[in-house]
Parts: sequence; structure tokens; C-alpha cells
Amino acid sequence: MPFFVSEDNMHEPDFLLAEDRPAFERLVDQALNSEEIKEAISHRDGRLSTEQLRTQALHARSAIAAAAASEYREYLELRSAAIRPLSSQHVAKIPARTGSGLLPALGVLIPGLAAMAAAIFLLFGFGLRAVGLRSDVADELVSTGMAAAGMWAGVTLAGLLCLLVAAARNQPTAPSADQEGASLAANRAYEAWRDTVLERGVIPFLLGQIDGTRADNGLETWDGGASDH
Repeated sequence: MPFFVSEDNMHEPDFLLAEDRPAFERLVDQALNSEEIKEAISHRDGRLSTEQLRTQALHARSAIAAAAASEYREYLELRSAAIRPLSSQHVAKIPARTGSGLLPALGVLIPGLAAMAAAIFLLFGFGLRAVGLRSDVADELVSTGMAAAGMWAGVTLAGLLCLLVAAARNQPTAPSADQEGASLAANRAYEAWRDTVLERGVIPFLLGQIDGTRADNGLETWDGGASDH
């Protein structure tokens, strides 16, 4: 008669974060595709199918993952340490942009007004010259139009320079040596956690299910809830 996971273990809170649960599922699939598990299944004449074993392992996820609880805690700490410097840099940039919305608006408005004024003055000035009326007024309008056109060109050039400077300042900075070290440490901790879950949790659990006995690490086998009926 097979052993069953107790009700307390079946309903205990899952301490794996949501983003790490797909990794656990991939470990289960990896174990089921391993030669060790395939050979154990064949020796038992297919008493349990691969899909049944997968379902049982996912239901017992919390109990299985507990085999690598210390490695998981270390991985979470190192992952948080690797993310924290990047978050701090992003927050530090926010105050520098606060209250700067007026300058971009003026940078768009002023060139537009200057271009419109230049077009109007030049149109009327050259129009008066064309009909031969009051040449002094026409000359003044043309001069004013040329000045407005010069202003438009200058403001447009200044705006382009401001955009180039802003783009240069907002370029992502290269990660520091500390950040790279923290990321490498987090990656190593992740691999250590995966290996421990696989070797101490998933594979012993699956072998226990196949053999109908307790796994070496104390995990109990489970029949999908038959004990509830």
C-alpha cells in the first residue's frame, strides 16, 4: 500500500514565488525525460504514466521544493541585491526631470511662431514690392521677415542641440563591477537551487512514486487524492 502526502503538506502555503514556479515545472519535465526515471518506469511496467507522475509532482510542489529551502532563500537574497542598484539609479533620475515640461513646450511653440511670422512678413513685403506700393513699408516687412526667419533657424538649431544633449545624458550607463558581480552571484545561486531541487527533491520523489515507497529524502508518495474517497 503506497504512502500518501499528509493533508497538512498538501495544503501548506507555497513558498515559491510565482515567477519561479515555471522553473520548477521545467525541472519536473527534465527529470521525467532523464534516463534514470525512464528506466524506473519501464521496470514497473508502466504502473504510472509520465503525465500522472508530472501531475503528482506539481501537486506536491511545496513539499518537494522544501528540499532546497536554504538554497532558494540564498538565491532570492542575491537576486534582490542584483536588482536593487538598478532600481535606485532609475529612481534617482526622476527628480531631475520634474518640472522640465515647460522647456520642451517652448521649444516646439517658439520655432512655429517664428516660422509663421517670417512667412507672413515676407509674403506681404514681397507682395507690396510686386505691386509697387510704398517701397519703404515693403522693405521693412521684408527685413522683419528675414529677422523672423533667422530667429526660426536659430531656435530650431538650439532645439536640435538640446535634443542631442538630452539623448546623450539618457543613454544607459554600463553596469558597474559591483552590479556585474551581484548578477553573477545570483546566477550561480539560481543554478545551485535548480540542481538541489532536481537531485534532492524531484528525482527522489518521482522514484518514490514509481516504487510505491517513501523517497530517500523523506517525501511521501501520492496517488492523486485517492485517500480522500
